Amino acid sequence: MSGAALVAGQGSAPSDQLAEKSQLAGHVNYEQVSNPAGPLDYARTSNQPVRSAWVDILDASSDELIASTQTDDTGAYTVAVPSKRTVTVRVRAQSGGAGADAPWDLSVRDNTRGGAIYAIESPPFTIDAPSMTRDLHAASGWAGNGYGALRAAAPFAILDTLRKSMEKVLSVAPATRFPLLRAYWSVNNVPAYGEVTAGEIGTTSFMRDQSGAAIYVLGKENSDTDEYDASVLTHEWGHYYQDAFGRDDSPGGSHAMADSLDARLAFSEGWGNAWSGIVLGRDNYTDAVGTLQSGGVNIDLANGPPTLRGWYREGSINAILWQLNARVGFAPIHQIMTGWMRTVPALTDIHAFSAGLFARDPAAGAVLTELLLGQAISAAPNDPFGESETNNGGLVAALPLYRPAAVGAATRACVSNAFGSYNKLGSFVYLRVEVPAPRAYVVRIEGPAAADPDVSVYSGRLLARSEGLGSAETATVTLPAGTAVLAINDANDVSASTCFSVTIN
Repeated sequence: MSGAALVAGQGSAPSDQLAEKSQLAGHVNYEQVSNPAGPLDYARTSNQPVRSAWVDILDASSDELIASTQTDDTGAYTVAVPSKRTVTVRVRAQSGGAGADAPWDLSVRDNTRGGAIYAIESPPFTIDAPSMTRDLHAASGWAGNGYGALRAAAPFAILDTLRKSMEKVLSVAPATRFPLLRAYWSVNNVPAYGEVTAGEIGTTSFMRDQSGAAIYVLGKENSDTDEYDASVLTHEWGHYYQDAFGRDDSPGGSHAMADSLDARLAFSEGWGNAWSGIVLGRDNYTDAVGTLQSGGVNIDLANGPPTLRGWYREGSINAILWQLNARVGFAPIHQIMTGWMRTVPALTDIHAFSAGLFARDPAAGAVLTELLLGQAISAAPNDPFGESETNNGGLVAALPLYRPAAVGAATRACVSNAFGSYNKLGSFVYLRVEVPAPRAYVVRIEGPAAADPDVSVYSGRLLARSEGLGSAETATVTLPAGTAVLAINDANDVSASTCFSVTIN
């Protein structure tokens, strides 16, 4: 595998245009390690085809690009090349892009080596027959008690898993075209935050960096490797899907299945969990960690948490969405996620999603009613703001989900650290404002001396975010007429009840 091999320019020497041609063909596959229950199961490693990846034929001495083609769905390739040339075959961990039939542009790169595209390469050989065969194989590198020097299969495992997500979308929306996506993996990618070029990526995650949409993937053995954790990879692709085709108002941050979360975070992470099961056809989510990748988690996607179910639990959300897909299919979910959720005036949580589905697909809505009630969530149609919600999760101040506020009047808004800091249940308070006319408005938030209020302002999308320091925050934002939402939190998370005075003028 040549992790530093960046794709060269394309073209052929004029002499090659007149040269006698030979047909070069072969198959390309990689080793996929199974992860059925948490730990990686190396005894269940299988060979899988490298599908729709770019194959480059290179002059062995000069590295000049002679010809390019793509593998098919069986991993096969065929290409005409000049006879009497000594060449190498290089297969890139890249699919789609310019000159490809696939409606995506997907590559797997090394963030610790300048973003180089991973590839495997054959030894040099001479084209000395009318037809020749060269097969390539990317091995996992597993040596029984650890990895060897080369883990060639990992980038191709990531490439194929991410492709499966795109194929699922195309199954219900065949005209979809996907924005560029790059995955960054390295054997040096560790669960520590710092310099990503040194592998300090923190966790496998979706983000937008300077090059666009990116998924960073952990790869440090005996710590946390995710190249074979298909659940983790598809979960993060689910966030790419929200970013590319829908909307995600989640504050992000750390979370666990046992946590009671901000409604937006619960929906976003529950969606990612459910999406992994929808794509992979599984009812569990697995993630290998630890020495020899022998530990890990195994999450039930179908049933939700045994206790404390609600709109604030990602397990409740993934159970609803997973079951909804199993019973009515992905098409109605896709329609709501990529349509209604893009511009709904409420924030992106399960209530907003449900209101959209009830309005647009009554048959699916009947199934959704049963699923919502089974997770202790209100099933009132046409209620994107959760006004009928009665489950407060044990925090009285959590309801109503949105508090009314009026232009020109002061509103008391309180947050709480009772369930944890930053992104947990009660960390944010939502204010709902009916804006009478389009113009610039000044939002002023004042709190106790120890507090540090921040505010995000939405009107069908995020319009502004103000995160200054101190016990008072002032933001000026131009609002259209209609419904606006303010999401307010205390960056210091100072107490179980921190109250602010909020004015909008």
